Amino acid sequence: MQMPTLCFPEKHAKAGIWFKPSSIYKMKTIITVLAVFLLISCGNNEEVENLKKENAALVSQVKALKEGVNAKGPKYMLKLRLKQSHLSLSIKKHIKDAVNAVEFELPVDKEFYDSVSEGTEIIDKFRFGSMVLYGSLGDWEMTVKEKYVK
Repeated sequence: MQMPTLCFPEKHAKAGIWFKPSSIYKMKTIITVLAVFLLISCGNNEEVENLKKENAALVSQVKALKEGVNAKGPKYMLKLRLKQSHLSLSIKKHIKDAVNAVEFELPVDKEFYDSVSEGTEIIDKFRFGSMVLYGSLGDWEMTVKEKYVK
């Protein structure tokens, strides 16, 4: 049984072209028309308008949050201090712990705000993993430095 052979015009076979130039042009035209049709039919105006409204609402909410405006009422804020503390006689470690202490503000709910006072230690957790891996005896300390209502 003999395999069928493809017949190409001689000038196209030499150039390695599988299709005639006119058929390539027709295929490009069809693909372009289909792509334009798909792009036009993808979205309708109602969806676009709804998305624009949602976007505007989100932008206004972000702006209000950046300015600190809260429609629900006052914000209860705690200024917290987080630091490590090592059990050591090395003054270098104690100075490093004091310098690396971090202070940050955190909004909290009213119940938690009322339950703590300035100087309250929120976290005093021993670092067991550091003791096992590095032989370092220390802990995390988080204390309330300041509390205020915004």
